[in-house]
Amino acid sequence: MLCIKCGATLNDLEYCSACGTDIRIYKKLIRLSNTYYNMGLEKARVRNLTGATQDLRSSLKLNKDNIPARNLLGLIYFETGEVVSALTEWIISKNLEPNKNIADEYIQAIQNSPARLETINQTIKKYNQSLLYCQQGSEDLAVIQLKKVLSLNPRLVKAHQLLALLYIQTEEYERAGRELRRALAIDCTDNMSLRYLEELELRTGKPVGKGKKSSERDDKDQGSKSDVISYTSGNETIIMPSTYKENTGMSVVLNLVIGLVVGIALMWFLVVPAKIRSVRSETNQEITEYGEEISAKQAEINNLQKQLENLQREQENQEEEPDLSVNYEKLIEAYTAFQAEDADAALAALNEVDSESLSDQATAMYNQIYGPLHMEEVKALFDEGSADYTAGNHDEAIEKLERVVAVEEDYEDGYALYYLARSYEAKQESAKALPLFQRFAELHPGTERARYCAQAISRIQPGAPQAPTETQQHQPPEQQPEVPQQ
Repeated sequence: MLCIKCGATLNDLEYCSACGTDIRIYKKLIRLSNTYYNMGLEKARVRNLTGATQDLRSSLKLNKDNIPARNLLGLIYFETGEVVSALTEWIISKNLEPNKNIADEYIQAIQNSPARLETINQTIKKYNQSLLYCQQGSEDLAVIQLKKVLSLNPRLVKAHQLLALLYIQTEEYERAGRELRRALAIDCTDNMSLRYLEELELRTGKPVGKGKKSSERDDKDQGSKSDVISYTSGNETIIMPSTYKENTGMSVVLNLVIGLVVGIALMWFLVVPAKIRSVRSETNQEITEYGEEISAKQAEINNLQKQLENLQREQENQEEEPDLSVNYEKLIEAYTAFQAEDADAALAALNEVDSESLSDQATAMYNQIYGPLHMEEVKALFDEGSADYTAGNHDEAIEKLERVVAVEEDYEDGYALYYLARSYEAKQESAKALPLFQRFAELHPGTERARYCAQAISRIQPGAPQAPTETQQHQPPEQQPEVPQQ
């Protein structure tokens, strides 16, 4: 025993011979700590682990440097499956006494086995996951996780207790009693296990786990002849396992391989066929859509080809007429390139087409291709046509705006259509202005220009309804609205 003040070796005197410190109370604390240690050791020998844990904790409260008490407490934690708590006590012990400390051997025994460390890690994760399932009300998943925990660490008393509690909740009393007996076989005086056992006896109305017959029934349920050994010491019944088989690295690897094989088999027979069916269904749907699109494009090409053949026959009968087949061939070439998104080839072919000699259907196709490829040109035509309309050059405005409307009817929110109708109105060509005013009113109802269109329609067709605004009632037809800024 060393002095708490100077560290000198103490004798049987009531004071330190080196520094003179009164050590009577200190000696009493040391002796009391050793007494608690001896009590804990005796209880641990008869597997009264709960009582031993309490005595050893009391011993360490009185003397934190009691290395044997700390090492024994770590062994008890390890026996009950709480490996992390055991490692904590042994590491503290090693730090307090680095030399000739058996805790060093305990730590190395665990660290030198990576499989055991991995098993410990998996046990902690699965146990915490089972607690989470219990909080979420998923008792079935919690039971599955706890069974996995006990397959990795059958000595974990808390897992046995939690599994027994879940069995009690689901009224599976036989299984609950079996788990509680296994917990008591590890720690025969654990208060929580005894409390659950008492609750189980109250629910079933018969004793659980007492007597020889009950032990024999337990052995049959577990598939072995003798899993535990019971004997009486004074007023206590001591229950301890006859054998203990620890999970080795090979068994862990074997379990992982079996789980992997089962998982692959389930995926192959359940997931893969469903995925294949889904992919096939999506592929068939895409093929159908592409087939319909190709059929529609082919029908258009066939129609143009028929027109080309008709023109070729007409050309043979009337040699004096100009050769129109070249225009249609180039138009077909431009349309094919446009569908293939080859803008350069489509533009080159379209520039060689004489749009004035095309039929109505071919002109519509020409405008369909012309618009996206000549948006800048269309914009320039609109700007020039708008300027001509504002300046009163209605003939030039009509020529340019008709080309814009042919490409896109509702260009610039209908301004091109509106200016074209006003230009015809200014030239008093009511027959051409009327359908343009009607079309603009349909496209942009409720606007100021739509109401002007309604007024113009009423002038052209007497008796038609009109709803001009107060401003429009005094606006002469030749007044020009503001040109939108580009």
